[in-house]
Amino acid sequence: MKVLDQSRNDSEAQKPAQPGGLPLIEKNAVPLLVFIIALATFLCYLPVLFNFFAGDDFVHLTWLKQAMGYPQLIWKNFHSSWLDGTTTKFYRPLISVFMVTDYMTWGLNGLGFHITNLLFHLTSTIVLFFVSLRLGKTFSGESTQSTIKGSALSFAFFASLIFGLYPLHPEAVSWITGRVDTIVTTFIIVSLWCYMQWRDGKSILWCAGSIVSLILGLLSKEMAITLPATMAAYEVLLWWEKGGTRKTLIPGAISAIKAIVPFAVVIALYFVVRLIALGTFVGGYDDSLFFISNMKDFVYGWLHALKMLLIPANKDFFDTKNPLLLFWQVSLGFIAISSLANFAALKRTIPVFLFSALWLAFALLPVYKIFAISDDLQGSRLAYLATVPLSLLMAFGFTTVRALGNPIAWMRVANRLRIVWGALFVTAAAAMLWTNNQAWVAAGEQSNAIRQELDAMYKNEIQGDPQVLFLGLPDHIHGSYVCRNALYGMTKSPQMHRDIEHNIMVDKFEPIMPFGYLKTSLQESRDKVRVYRWDLETKKFVAINLPDKSIKQLDAKDLSRVYESQELKNLLKVADNYGIKNFAFDDKSIASVVTETPKGRRPALQIDLNLPCFTTDFVAITVLAPSIPQDNKGLDLLYKNEINRDFNLYHRAHANLVPSPQPQKLIFALHSEPEWALGGTSSGFELYLPLRGELKILSVETVPASELMPTIDFKNSGFMGTKGFLHLGKDKLKDTVSYDAKSVPGSTGVVFELTRPNLLFASQNDKDECLVTLREIKSSGTTGSVTLERKDFTALGIYELRAWAVDKDGNRLGVSGDHIVISVDD
Repeated sequence: MKVLDQSRNDSEAQKPAQPGGLPLIEKNAVPLLVFIIALATFLCYLPVLFNFFAGDDFVHLTWLKQAMGYPQLIWKNFHSSWLDGTTTKFYRPLISVFMVTDYMTWGLNGLGFHITNLLFHLTSTIVLFFVSLRLGKTFSGESTQSTIKGSALSFAFFASLIFGLYPLHPEAVSWITGRVDTIVTTFIIVSLWCYMQWRDGKSILWCAGSIVSLILGLLSKEMAITLPATMAAYEVLLWWEKGGTRKTLIPGAISAIKAIVPFAVVIALYFVVRLIALGTFVGGYDDSLFFISNMKDFVYGWLHALKMLLIPANKDFFDTKNPLLLFWQVSLGFIAISSLANFAALKRTIPVFLFSALWLAFALLPVYKIFAISDDLQGSRLAYLATVPLSLLMAFGFTTVRALGNPIAWMRVANRLRIVWGALFVTAAAAMLWTNNQAWVAAGEQSNAIRQELDAMYKNEIQGDPQVLFLGLPDHIHGSYVCRNALYGMTKSPQMHRDIEHNIMVDKFEPIMPFGYLKTSLQESRDKVRVYRWDLETKKFVAINLPDKSIKQLDAKDLSRVYESQELKNLLKVADNYGIKNFAFDDKSIASVVTETPKGRRPALQIDLNLPCFTTDFVAITVLAPSIPQDNKGLDLLYKNEINRDFNLYHRAHANLVPSPQPQKLIFALHSEPEWALGGTSSGFELYLPLRGELKILSVETVPASELMPTIDFKNSGFMGTKGFLHLGKDKLKDTVSYDAKSVPGSTGVVFELTRPNLLFASQNDKDECLVTLREIKSSGTTGSVTLERKDFTALGIYELRAWAVDKDGNRLGVSGDHIVISVDD
């Protein structure tokens, strides 16, 4: 038997090799493997192949309708900002070309758009198979002199299949607008593959194909600018593959430079075109390469995004004990150990590993400022390109190796284990991808239901085009966008039977709309405004009545009231015993609560307080916190009312807590929360407490906005006017904003905060200074005004402005006031 095994291995070694270093039998297996990869990928995306649009898709639909009537808009994208954007500056004209071809072919049938997305993803997956096959030649081809060879076929199969089924991809593939990342990735991979063929000595046409693909990639998204760097890394790999020595270093470098020069010239020309079209080399959201508002949050955000990149499970579907998630994490350990074993047995795999690692770094470089992936996978499309080299790195753990000559028993066992584990791993990937895709299924169904109900409501219930305020439209569902940036496009034909202009969406996730600023004018215009709330469960709109203007007089007694002593005893009780070790009142009626570290939800107290929501702006809780950990997450106040009948973290106000033996008044801002203000009467609160410590509660009180923050105003700024938007441009070079801070105790003046262009305040009515401030404007006196001039705003876009009351020493008092939006255009 040993002799037979010996002869079998010798005969395998003597089989004629095909291009790419593959024996004939493996060459014949390529079509079957490619078919398996494509079929598996297609099946996992089958749930999202139906007619739906979501989120920013409606921005494109609005533009597409215009482009059909004015085709010059298509060409305009090639010499100006994408979709004529002013708040952002992107150069992505080719994306709109593909949108136009889909629109002309499929019309309003979203299925066709989704098929296009999937075709690009499948193309990337299949081309990656051949890229991986070529990389595998380094450790499996004829040039390898070692007695141990790796299987390029297993490396390519697992690399492409992992990429095709990677669970992080739904936002890029299942969301139509996500095609920005799928399309640029396709052109990058195709360009690199053509470059590999050319550098292997094939026709100059392969070089031309690589350049054309690079150009198409640059016309799709900025991510392609790092491709020449990836090519340079590949040149190092080629030099090493050819037995690189010091003697060949300089000739090899000269050859590499000559090869890359045409691509570098393309990149240089691209930046010239970008400068002409956008007026800047940088562009993006804030036209800045290095501005980071909070370095600590930036670093933590990166670390979390890297974790999500490696463990791509939507936490809305996968808890920490989920078997699939646990298997995935164990598999990462297996991949690391198996890869190290391969590196030790076959050192020629190491250069390919280093090339893949460099490519991963290059893929993340263009998005370094905005690289953030939430637990529900929002933002994951930014890592779509990075999963190409990541799949290569993971494939090393499942790459089989073979000995030429005497068979090695442990190697056979290891290979079988790699294949079995690899099969289980891609199966787990498929299951996780299918599950993650369910978020987009739910988003699509909600989006379709909202469109249907909007159309029916404007046909049967709402005559004309009155002012309508929509509440509760989902920004996203399980991280998949539904109404973000969508309402304008949803209410235009042909998505509806007629164009509707006067509607607006308010939501906790809407950081621009100045709802708090508009509350008073909204109430004053209650006879002219209709309000509807979307019910997620019934998928219907429910009418909401704005409170009568007399409610301020009726409920004035509740605007400022302190609950302490016996009243505090009547208000507070334990919501449940979850995580609370002890709760008691002392002889001074001060509540003391000691918390532990439970698994699951945080410990909470119940506050039995029924308040008129519209007129209750702030709840203040005075506490002592001598033994609270430094890393505590503060307190959260959850509310229930007539439209939000259950406690949940989407409806809450937050306050930071500092460990201190001195009393501190925590301010919970409800003033700018639409679903609080329009919720009628509250039916209680839950106060989520810090873990592992003792907290003493001295009092609970309601505080009117006038005691904590100044008001600001400008001409025609109410809900029936500009809705809190102040416009500056060539036709309006300046405007005046007045302020009033006389009701804030200790106030002697104000300071205005103005954000950088297209950057927004992180929260509203808070006690923290803005981290994205462009400049501050100071003014003395408790009443007065400031003048804003167009010349002081160097960039087009939107800015936000808010005021703080300050004392005689310039210290800020209370909380930040309501913001307004400044729109600067031409």
